[in-house]
Amino acid sequence: MVAVFAGGGGLALAAMLAGDAPKQASISRNSKMVTYAVENWFDVKDQMAHLWPLHWEEVAVNRDQIKLDPDFDTYASFANAGMLHIVVARKDGEVIGYHFSIVRPHLHYRQSLSAFTDIYYIAPQYRTGRTPLRLFEFVEKTLKARGVQKMFTGTKLSLDAGPLFEHMGWTETERLYIKVLGE
Repeated sequence: MVAVFAGGGGLALAAMLAGDAPKQASISRNSKMVTYAVENWFDVKDQMAHLWPLHWEEVAVNRDQIKLDPDFDTYASFANAGMLHIVVARKDGEVIGYHFSIVRPHLHYRQSLSAFTDIYYIAPQYRTGRTPLRLFEFVEKTLKARGVQKMFTGTKLSLDAGPLFEHMGWTETERLYIKVLGE
């Protein structure tokens, strides 16, 4: 999980979001419009690519040992399977942030559809006001509309989003450790 304050989808996602499910929301604050929408991986991938190196530079640990190298084929496979849920934040049409979840039944609880956060990011100049809160509210609303029962996410200690999650009613349940097994 890569976390910063701050879709993909395929046919299954489109079908799940049909009807009353929220697909897009607009929030206006001081004449600055930020929109949030579930978007398709294949449509949005290139539009958000400018943010990935910034995201990586800001939050990645062990950058000197492990370089940014996204597995686009796996993202495409998840999108085609309807497992990739991407919410995109835009201002004046430009992608300013995103949240990716992998949606699937939990391996321990097959009857429970779960969303596992892969990454989230909002460009630093847009981390003001309620933009991070509104992104996560929209993510929760659209995942709930898909039938997701439980979400899992994390936060970097160096850029702690914990207060936001706690404000939104999330519960801290575990800690994650990493170790580079190199050379």
